[in-house]
Amino acid sequence: MESIDYKIIVDTDESDRRLELLHENVRKYGTVFNTVSPGTQLDGVLRRAEGVTD
Repeated sequence: MESIDYKIIVDTDESDRRLELLHENVRKYGTVFNTVSPGTQLDGVLRRAEGVTD
């Protein structure tokens, strides 16, 4: 695998800073990231879900 583009959508009311921190932690400690990142370029975003209601 040469590269992976991803989008993580989170349904939350947490602050933007907390979402940034979550994305940093996913990249730093996530099992998939740690497994494939040495030989694969990973690019993506983590964003808040829009228009989702309970």
